[in-house]
Amino acid sequence: MKTVKVGIIGCGNLGKTHAKCIAELEGMELTGYCDVYEESAKAMLEQFGGKFATSDTETFFNDPELDAVYVTTQHDTHAEYCIRALNAGKHVLVEKPLAMTMEDCLRIGEAVTRSGKTLFTAFKMRYYELLWKAKELIPQPVMVTMQMMDNRWGDGIWANDPVKGGGNVLSQGCHSADILRFVAGGEPVEVYAAGANYYQKSGVVDNMTAVFRFDNGAAGCLVQGDSACPPLTSKFFMQLFAEGKSITISDRLTTLTYTEAGKETQVFQGTESGFMEENKAFLRCLQDGTPATIDHVDGLYATLMILQAFESLSSGKPEPIKEVVERAISKDGGKVLPA
Repeated sequence: MKTVKVGIIGCGNLGKTHAKCIAELEGMELTGYCDVYEESAKAMLEQFGGKFATSDTETFFNDPELDAVYVTTQHDTHAEYCIRALNAGKHVLVEKPLAMTMEDCLRIGEAVTRSGKTLFTAFKMRYYELLWKAKELIPQPVMVTMQMMDNRWGDGIWANDPVKGGGNVLSQGCHSADILRFVAGGEPVEVYAAGANYYQKSGVVDNMTAVFRFDNGAAGCLVQGDSACPPLTSKFFMQLFAEGKSITISDRLTTLTYTEAGKETQVFQGTESGFMEENKAFLRCLQDGTPATIDHVDGLYATLMILQAFESLSSGKPEPIKEVVERAISKDGGKVLPA
């Protein structure tokens, strides 16, 4: 089976994290690195091996040896780099969020369909083993809550810039939105939200709670922000409910407690293995020629769930989600749907 030759654009911490995973996978080979700071690209070349390091994006995207590109740059560059990679005939793994606007998500979807290449949106939390256990134990929950509360983010970090990163609620909230949709098992119809910019100097929404209604009847609640990390539940915390059943996933989603009427409580332990698992999944898709398990439509929904919650903050009323996606797809003649 052909070895997949990989290039990484964005040679910071996320780029290195993925490089470590790729280095352990049989069937993938690190080949090229690109960063606005060429020294960072050269440092990764020296650490992980390969053939070239550059700050020239033209050289990078058009290198004929690259089969796949990992986009691990700041959020506002994702759309441009994904589209350039796809247009150059490369498969793509892009770090979350897929993009920061619905329009950019749709542009990426069009490029996926046009190119026929695979795009994998890297929502590592989808691969936390206890989320799959939760879906096995309660496949059709009536209510789901997802909470991700972090310690206060620094005023000057790029992720708090409204253009480059969008702030905690968008930057990390897309993770929360994605796994909320994943375990709810339906598409989000609408959202009603409360929250604001309480203290971050850049003006981004820094804390928000939102209620989602899904098309299968499930109700979902998302709590996202950086006021403080709660000591009891930990940063990541999720609950699922169905008639006579409940699940609590705590300790950064590594401890699952399951209760069912008339039965003894069960406790399951897991790990945070998402980075390696998503890399394995991406490689399987490329080797088997199967669709991405987390594609650009998943990325679109995760971004739009947060953006429409922001709209609800402004309007003071519920805002549609599924209707917006369907309208956009219809307008574009279905170009954003998987081929």
